[in-house]
Amino acid sequence: MSFLFVSEFEQNPDSGAAGSILAVADALRRRGHRVDCLWRDPGPYRLPHPRLRELFELPRRQCWRVAARLRVTDYDVVIVSQPFSYLIYERLPALYPNTVFLNRTHGWEHRVDAAQRRFPWVDQLSPHRRLLAAGAAEGRRRACARTARACHGLIAPSSFCTKFIERTYELSPRKIAVIPYGLDEIFRRGTRATIPINAPLRMLYVGQYRPWKGSNMLERYLPRLADEHPDATLTFVVQHEAIAHVRSHFQPAYGGRLSVLGWLPRDELADVYGRHDVLLFPTMFEGFGKTFLEAMGRGLCVVGYAEGGLPDIAVAEESALFCEPGNETGLLERLERCLRDPELARMIGVRARGVARRYSWDRVATETEQFCTAIKERVLGADAVNGSLAG
Repeated sequence: MSFLFVSEFEQNPDSGAAGSILAVADALRRRGHRVDCLWRDPGPYRLPHPRLRELFELPRRQCWRVAARLRVTDYDVVIVSQPFSYLIYERLPALYPNTVFLNRTHGWEHRVDAAQRRFPWVDQLSPHRRLLAAGAAEGRRRACARTARACHGLIAPSSFCTKFIERTYELSPRKIAVIPYGLDEIFRRGTRATIPINAPLRMLYVGQYRPWKGSNMLERYLPRLADEHPDATLTFVVQHEAIAHVRSHFQPAYGGRLSVLGWLPRDELADVYGRHDVLLFPTMFEGFGKTFLEAMGRGLCVVGYAEGGLPDIAVAEESALFCEPGNETGLLERLERCLRDPELARMIGVRARGVARRYSWDRVATETEQFCTAIKERVLGADAVNGSLAG
């Protein structure tokens, strides 16, 4: 089959969503398919704010770009990676009846807004900004609804996303596929150094340091744990602009046991994972959460909330320790178990590694191909599918 992947991301293999698109594209090419990618339009927008551009300019601009590509190249499948693409699904199938138009979500913006209402992580806004935020949320809700209903099919990385989409828009389960992300090869290979059974626990946080990622929860509890477990170490890998804040908040409690790093190349990040025992995953919203899978692949015990793809892949108390999002008492209790018994964390990490290594990008490509074939047969008929596979 021939694929066109469309997104508003910069082409960057080290970023979460863009890196996933590139990994799936490469895996599909290894299976003999043609895959082209259409990345962020570098041209200027007229509206100044990114949220306004998403709502009022992006749908039309992206539809034009995809239509222009389809005028010169035939594709069996077009997969767009954002929910503001509803004009593509509403207008182009009639013009290109032999093409299947799918959506791939990396988080689903409507579900983000629902999570934010459940776990308010934004500081109190002024009445004016609250009104603007509500308007933007309503615009995102409408865009998500139009996209979900008009596309031929939808791919999500976790069952949380698919269940939300199916329930919210009353869609047939046949229209939606759960295809978890794969584990990059660099996190699948290599061994961990043997350390003494009761060596102090080495904790790690990797990701954006933001309120919805659990930064407030970490600031409330981790300094106290430093006093109770004076040998435990703590490492952060965060965006550059957060480094000073993280150091100022945790340095007084952890002193020389604290390390704060900026973004790293993938090979260096894999080494950082390999020098730790526990990944802190206190996020209140994730589309998938690649950091937990990377950590599991390097033999860490993930301690956090049941968000993103974690409960799809790991078994609670066996290959990870997690509880319901927002249950700070439950999360803290699981972390303290690891701090009191580091060997428990390391044994869970051993099991986690075996689980994570089942999730390759070749598996993602195979499941993507199978779903596209099923949707194409349902939408266009078996003859069209057989013809595209033969070509």
